[in-house]
Amino acid sequence: MKLPIKKKCFDQIKSGKKKIEYRDAHITFVCEETGETIRKDISRIELHCKDILKLDGLSDQEISEMFEDKTIVAFHLK
Repeated sequence: MKLPIKKKCFDQIKSGKKKIEYRDAHITFVCEETGETIRKDISRIELHCKDILKLDGLSDQEISEMFEDKTIVAFHLK
């Protein structure tokens, strides 16, 4: 996940002084094919281990290709 951040906050994170980053509780999704956008509020967030993640219709190989990290963030949408 790549998030833009002001230099002052970036430097604080880099130096280890800032341990928590706050963001709005919504995600704006953009359709890759059409450019259409939709904004969804987030009601809950969970962390999952990619090794036990099961997504309908996706093989373990496809899941490995989708996610770079071992820990995955699950956003529950309203």
